[in-house]
Amino acid sequence: MVNNNNDGHTQDPAIKPRRMSFPFQQMKAHNFFDDNSLKSSFVAALSATFPPGEGEFINSVRNYQDQITDPKLKEQIRGFVTQEAHHSHQHKQANIAISKLGWDAKRLEVSLQAEIEKYFHRRSNRFRLAMTVGMEHLTAILAEHVLENPYKIEPMEPAARQLLYWHSVEEIEHKAVAFDVYMQCEGDQKYLRRALRIGFFLFALRISIYMMAMMWWAKKWPTWSEAKSFYSFLFSKEEGFMTALKKPYKDYFQPGFHPWQHANQHLIDKWKKELYNPECDKGSDQYVKPEESSSKLETHAA
Repeated sequence: MVNNNNDGHTQDPAIKPRRMSFPFQQMKAHNFFDDNSLKSSFVAALSATFPPGEGEFINSVRNYQDQITDPKLKEQIRGFVTQEAHHSHQHKQANIAISKLGWDAKRLEVSLQAEIEKYFHRRSNRFRLAMTVGMEHLTAILAEHVLENPYKIEPMEPAARQLLYWHSVEEIEHKAVAFDVYMQCEGDQKYLRRALRIGFFLFALRISIYMMAMMWWAKKWPTWSEAKSFYSFLFSKEEGFMTALKKPYKDYFQPGFHPWQHANQHLIDKWKKELYNPECDKGSDQYVKPEESSSKLETHAA
């Protein structure tokens, strides 16, 4: 839902870092998402990008931290950094588990980290932050779609599914932080739009290459049935993942856009009530250490 009031950012929720841990050792199937090699390699490719990507997001915002004087935004930056660091750590653990299943996400994670250090760190702070703002928009609209339609990832192994639910909630909570830092310190939204076009192209290209690389390394190729199911998952007119993202993606290019014009705070409450599992939350008295977890995770609705 889009709030056309440009002051929609006054509705932003508290940024609450949560210390989560997931029993990735329970993941046993090579095709851990819907018994489909394309869907599984797609999620594996996404996960491979998160630890290096989240680290770059943190660094690009920190480059401007000393220029921020607004106490609220400074507090939000601290929450953003903590959340992103937790995401990076949990996806590193997920990538180890996914690699053991035959999708070498860890190899791709290491490769991307080297690329970022070689090519991104030499770029201007402005460029790095603008790319972060664009990628934060992409992750936020992906997160919104996941939480609006949790059934779409229901056929995923529970540990990976719970990871994505939690990651999605926190992406929504901090989705405007990098944007607000950029607008306070740089302020050129035309540059942001150019950066998102570049970022989206590179992101889509990278995910495609990563999927092909993992299939080549695993010597596993999709069946025609898997290909049809994956195409429908992404592009079907009624329910396609990418189809549903077209409009919120385009909103970014509207004059005066702000992330909180997509008023989706209700999804945070939805996660708490319908999708949250306290066994994965170190802050819960129901937390179960992953190594002590003996049964498959199930969602515990509040």
